[in-house]
Amino acid sequence: MNLIHRHPAHPWRDAARVFSACRPGQAWMPAFDIEETDSAYVLRGDVPDTHRKDIEIRIDDSVLSIRGERRIADARMRIRRSEREHGPFVRRFRLPCEVDEEGVEAAFSDGVLEVRLPKREPLDRSRRIPVR
Repeated sequence: MNLIHRHPAHPWRDAARVFSACRPGQAWMPAFDIEETDSAYVLRGDVPDTHRKDIEIRIDDSVLSIRGERRIADARMRIRRSEREHGPFVRRFRLPCEVDEEGVEAAFSDGVLEVRLPKREPLDRSRRIPVR
């Protein structure tokens, strides 16, 4: 815990330091866990106070992009100090070649985003080359 010292003659002298954590629009990065099972990779990320409609998931060139935004609950609120980050975020993950991109599914519940990336059967790309 940080102790905030106040000067008795100037009670708001350190106001800038006290309120410095409030930076509207600051980008933040939610934490994700990646689990591997026999049949899939599962990503779980904490995105509390984010609405389902504010999350976009795309796959481009074998890169999974998760974009979203955590908004301030009420823009009319007079926030004196904000320690919870808000604003837009982007997370990108390069997909392994064995992911079936057509079968990707996502679910959002209780502030946790879960993206399931099913594995496809490995392709047998080996072949024997006859020698002449």
